[in-house]
Amino acid sequence: MAQVTIYLEDSLLQVAREAATRQSVSLSQWFSQFAAQEKKRQAQDWGLFFSQLDAISAPQNDPFPNPEVLRRHEVADLPREEW
Repeated sequence: MAQVTIYLEDSLLQVAREAATRQSVSLSQWFSQFAAQEKKRQAQDWGLFFSQLDAISAPQNDPFPNPEVLRRHEVADLPREEW
């Protein structure tokens, strides 16, 4: 099982301890349950899951920007000359 170190403000730690006490679990178990609930929530919301995945995997300097980005500064064409 993995171990995690987290850093919290004292006030947040107190809130987490109180929540763990109310549920009669250790602080570690409370955070584990919190993570499990988040995993379950994401599994139920595939749209959110894939949008977060896309955001993580999207290259920062994409050499091929999407068309909307390219057309953002587009100006209207001038009228054509008649021959």
